[in-house]
Amino acid sequence: MQSMHRQVHLRTSKLRKIIVGRRPASTGAASVATEQSYAVPPKIKEDNSPLKGRFMIPAVEVRQLLDARGNNFEELLFSLITPASKLARPPISGYFVGAVALGGSGNVYVGVNIEFPGTPLNNSIHAEQCLLVNCLHSGETSMQALAVSAAPCGHCRQFYAEIKDADALEYIFGRDAKPKFLADLLPERFGPSDLQDEPFPLLLEPQRNPVTWNLDAEAMVAIRADDQEFQRAATEALVEARQCYAPYTSCYSGAALITTSGQVYSGGYIESAAYNPSLSPFHSAVVDAVTHFGLPTYDQVREVVLAERPGALVQHVDNIRLLLSRIAPAAKLTVLPLV
Repeated sequence: MQSMHRQVHLRTSKLRKIIVGRRPASTGAASVATEQSYAVPPKIKEDNSPLKGRFMIPAVEVRQLLDARGNNFEELLFSLITPASKLARPPISGYFVGAVALGGSGNVYVGVNIEFPGTPLNNSIHAEQCLLVNCLHSGETSMQALAVSAAPCGHCRQFYAEIKDADALEYIFGRDAKPKFLADLLPERFGPSDLQDEPFPLLLEPQRNPVTWNLDAEAMVAIRADDQEFQRAATEALVEARQCYAPYTSCYSGAALITTSGQVYSGGYIESAAYNPSLSPFHSAVVDAVTHFGLPTYDQVREVVLAERPGALVQHVDNIRLLLSRIAPAAKLTVLPLV
């Protein structure tokens, strides 16, 4: 596995100035999400576990919990799996999965499985994928340990082969909760080095993709200059494309959701060397919305802004259109071409 730099969610100069600081801005050192980033709706506060219905526990609180448990973080993570799984959205399978990880910052993060009724199953978001996107959106740069409801499927094992320090990450699951490692779960694996001879920044490391809007996109943005929500979404989609993880195809893309309440959530494309476990920018944006309690129901998506290159070998527009037709048929899809 290649040597790595640290991943941050790049929020660069002019583009970020028009965006309210919902996520941390970082320019080299990670600024990790705080408690204020993860507001909890009153109905979820009924959770009496240390998780309290949240998708993140801040480091200070984690330290207190660890002190009370004799610094046993494996036990702490394992105890949070059940309350985390209650946050899942599995309308198809009815199978609730929770994944909980300790980040390098000391924060604890949660991921859950998310399914989209009326669409192909391969559009589902696995809990481990949701967890990783949650970490990325929070400015996390590493993961120390991950606990999950059941043994990670092959899809997720392959997905986690992309992250920095993949071989050092502990996996905790099963009755014994004994830590395991990726070499145990996915021996002789196919991974990044099989597709790329030269080292490159892995997932959780900085990505600086050289893309910008083309002239058509600039004109579309200019026409809606007075629409602040659209301006924010367009900017976030571009920023996400610039920092997305697409080392195998260079088909950089980002997406942003505008909700009926006027909130904006965004995400970038994440590729896997095995291709199929890859996660579209729309799916990453849904994770952003779900983990910030900004999307109680899918029909609250008012508009999706997608930034991608026209004619690219990998494009997401058609699949996003299909998803919206099933889960948010009234939503508008706007594509801003990149160059």
